[in-house]
Amino acid sequence: MVPIASPSPSPARLAFCDRAAIPGAVDGAWWPQSCDLRSELPDLVAVLGMSIGPVRRVVYDPSLWPAAPSRIIRGTALTTVDPYTLVANDTIYLMGTHARNAVLFVVPPAVPGAAVGRVLSAVSNATGAMSVAVLRHLVDRFAAEPDPAARL
Repeated sequence: MVPIASPSPSPARLAFCDRAAIPGAVDGAWWPQSCDLRSELPDLVAVLGMSIGPVRRVVYDPSLWPAAPSRIIRGTALTTVDPYTLVANDTIYLMGTHARNAVLFVVPPAVPGAAVGRVLSAVSNATGAMSVAVLRHLVDRFAAEPDPAARL
């Protein structure tokens, strides 16, 4: 019998936290693999649809996402995708049904995986709300630090 290596688990790309009614608060952080919403958005819409209901609209900043579809059609569900320049370029807004929505901080695709892992872990383990300002700081800090696993 030939042993077959199991595929290595892909790193986490999405983490959630509690959102409070403070300016800049987010529901979580998302690490896309590229800046192409055409390829990144369908999976995110599917995953978020499980918690906020079918996603009917996505709002993004076009300065971060140069390639974006105007809509996504999955089965019978239609999601409109709208650029909006007043949205912080490091967030993405997903609006579900019944006035439920999600605001996600977008970790830039170029951030090293080890740093992203630490950021997403901080989001998952947060005991309170996380804000865009805090997450920007964590991304900068963890990206500048050496990978702690490399020291082992």
